[in-house]
Amino acid sequence: FAALLACAALPAFGQLSIEITGAGANRIPIGVAEFAGERIVAQALTSVVRGDLERSGWFRLVEPGALATMEPNAGQIADLQSRGADAFVAGAVSPVSQGADGGRFESRFRLFDVPKQASLGGQTYAHGSNQLRTTAHRISDFVYEKLTGEPGVFSTRIAYVVKSTGRFELQVADADGMNAQAALASR
Repeated sequence: FAALLACAALPAFGQLSIEITGAGANRIPIGVAEFAGERIVAQALTSVVRGDLERSGWFRLVEPGALATMEPNAGQIADLQSRGADAFVAGAVSPVSQGADGGRFESRFRLFDVPKQASLGGQTYAHGSNQLRTTAHRISDFVYEKLTGEPGVFSTRIAYVVKSTGRFELQVADADGMNAQAALASR
């Protein structure tokens, strides 16, 4: 009886096993080069595209090295392959006009299938300086759809309620939570 009580007093140990399946397990390795051209605008676009793709859970960012061309040669593609990239995005931004609102820009990009050494397409967007995030989300949507076969959702908006001391606000923001604006406030 004493031995039985001693065994009952010992802590029980179980084995925890976690298996990750789906998007997190097989993420697509992709290199997103810094967009060329207008430095501040290019950095903003690159940052949002990288963030969108990584947060989706479908992509793993691979350092593209110094490669920033929209027409990579065979040596550059070989370098991307050695880094483990299956896809590569490069782009450029150029000013179209300057104005009081910061001006208009043209952003173009191209998506490459690294193993096949082939272009998967690209787009050109004309936008104002106040539309950088929207343009970057559209680029992310294009990349997501070409590589997964499903439409991207980065350009969508989310709505949520914020409560603070007897006041409720309906906020609307980009899909990544940025650019939140109050749509309605009420008690």
